[in-house]
Amino acid sequence: MLQSLQGHNGGPIRLPAALPLRDSNLRYRGLKRFDLCYARLGYERPVAKVQTMTAENAGALCHIYLFGALAVTDAAGATCTPKAQKSRALLAMLALAPRGARSRIWLRDKLWSDRGEEQSAASLRQALVDVRKSLGPMSDRIIISDNHTVSLDLGRVTVDALQLIDPGRQPDRDAQLETRPELLEGLDIGDPEFEEWLTLERQVWHGRLENALGQREVSPKDRRANGYVAPAAGAPAGSDSADGGSRTSSQRTALAGWSVALLPPSITGDAFEATSLPDIFSGSLVRSLLEGGELAVCDLSRPELAALSETGNEFDSIALAIQVRYRFSAQQAYITVSIHRTADRSLLWTGGSTLERRAVEMGDTSAAHQLINEAMDELRKYFIARSTVEHEENEAESLYGAVNAMFRLSRNDLQMAEASLRRIVAQRPSSQAYAWLAFLTTFQVGQRFSDAATVVEQAQQYARKALELDANNSVTLALVGHVHSFLFGEYDYASGLFERAIRTNPTQVLGWDLYSMLHAYAGQPGKGLSLANWARHLGTYSPYRYYFDTSRLINAALAGDYRVAVDAGEQALRERPDFNSLLRYLVASHAQLGDIRAARSLLDRLNAVEPNFTISSLIDARYPIMRTQGGANLIAGLIKAGVKK
Repeated sequence: MLQSLQGHNGGPIRLPAALPLRDSNLRYRGLKRFDLCYARLGYERPVAKVQTMTAENAGALCHIYLFGALAVTDAAGATCTPKAQKSRALLAMLALAPRGARSRIWLRDKLWSDRGEEQSAASLRQALVDVRKSLGPMSDRIIISDNHTVSLDLGRVTVDALQLIDPGRQPDRDAQLETRPELLEGLDIGDPEFEEWLTLERQVWHGRLENALGQREVSPKDRRANGYVAPAAGAPAGSDSADGGSRTSSQRTALAGWSVALLPPSITGDAFEATSLPDIFSGSLVRSLLEGGELAVCDLSRPELAALSETGNEFDSIALAIQVRYRFSAQQAYITVSIHRTADRSLLWTGGSTLERRAVEMGDTSAAHQLINEAMDELRKYFIARSTVEHEENEAESLYGAVNAMFRLSRNDLQMAEASLRRIVAQRPSSQAYAWLAFLTTFQVGQRFSDAATVVEQAQQYARKALELDANNSVTLALVGHVHSFLFGEYDYASGLFERAIRTNPTQVLGWDLYSMLHAYAGQPGKGLSLANWARHLGTYSPYRYYFDTSRLINAALAGDYRVAVDAGEQALRERPDFNSLLRYLVASHAQLGDIRAARSLLDRLNAVEPNFTISSLIDARYPIMRTQGGANLIAGLIKAGVKK
């Protein structure tokens, strides 16, 4: 269902799928549950219809039911379900595939990943024979195959899941929302690649059910406001809303004049079945704006709110304005975001993203998530520069400025960031400020600037305070989750926080990146690398992309994929040549590849940054990964490079 995306370096980027852990020796609940919807979470979709097909489908040759146990019936209602599990899986994968088609290679990789090419090809041919035999005479009109592709003619079958695209077919939707059937219940073929695919599909549909239930309970007023903050009549932008809800916590702590206006959208072309796209995209954009902890968002995009701005000076306290344009064609939707400075109406930045029609109709806007992050990065750059000037003129300090100093990573920069964050929480306490203070301790411990024993209690206090102030902010959840996984080793609790962070805002890159590191600590770097790749894709243009590359490096090195590790590490090294954590893994990865000269050259740089680095010092620091097989491989690589024991 989810297609590969093109990565920043031209390679494929796949949305990460959470794999089942039944073969793992981990026993914590959070990663076993893995009920994330990931990139398509959060958009209203109808629930599956599990009753019999309606009369309007009478012309179909057969009906395929994917919710509950897989079942196939012909037009007369007679059962024609394949008996073999892999034959059932094959039919289900075609039914859920884009246009009903999959390449033979893709199907072989998902169903027979542990077999050689010839054997898996023969197994696929046998499964197709079994499917055709079950379908009987109608199979030739339903199953189309050639040397490269196998297809299911979706024009001649009905699939209960695909019918959900048309809400008009579901007058009993509210009743169905309570049913909650499982997708492909009981289908278990034992292949890890198939299990990965199935887990992701179940997560997607679970998220749709959960979101549909939640949307049903939202009042018309909340739907109309869509969670945006409107300028109150006679009040400056960024003042508290009447309800005092958690959504305005960012406004209560925003610096004076740090407001962003959302202008009315421009929509051109035929919007086909994507009329909700502007609301979905704008909602994700505004949530990301509000979760930064600094900005007030003034919504000027809706007619009912524009009337509040009749004075003509609505931009007096607003620094930037954001315009979103949507252009629809027959097969695609193109989104353009532009940022303007209100003082002189000048254009500061513009960027765009193309979404495929089928993906949008299915509620998948993940192709636009990178665009939201890119826009956020541009806003941060503007306000970081502004905060530098304003701090010289008065004592007000910005959270953006403190975080930017933190990510420079030197001992002095971390001390400066800590001092700034302490002053911020004293002047205008916020969930994000406390969360960043807690997160900063992981840098101090990771680079051995501070002993873990001396900062753990303080980190616990900051993390607890952050969640007390706002337990629904995805940035806060991700930062606190990292503290609990890295410092405390509480993987069960931390994984729950990461799941909530991604569920709350799947566009937020920190949730994906830091969740990847939990997998590394827990001995599952292969899965962590998938998450880290997606985070790096989302943060391609981020000023902190070296940090996301470092997560890729660590997961790849621990997974034994040293070439990927070196590629990621070299990219990060260009931006942070003195980052000791980065240098450690690069030294080990080069050594494991047999490039001892490169390893020792990097080791010289590491010794200059961290003169007392030894194997013993690394073990004594009690990093979580030291207890995993990947940690043993890291030590072996360091020893090969010549690191002293």
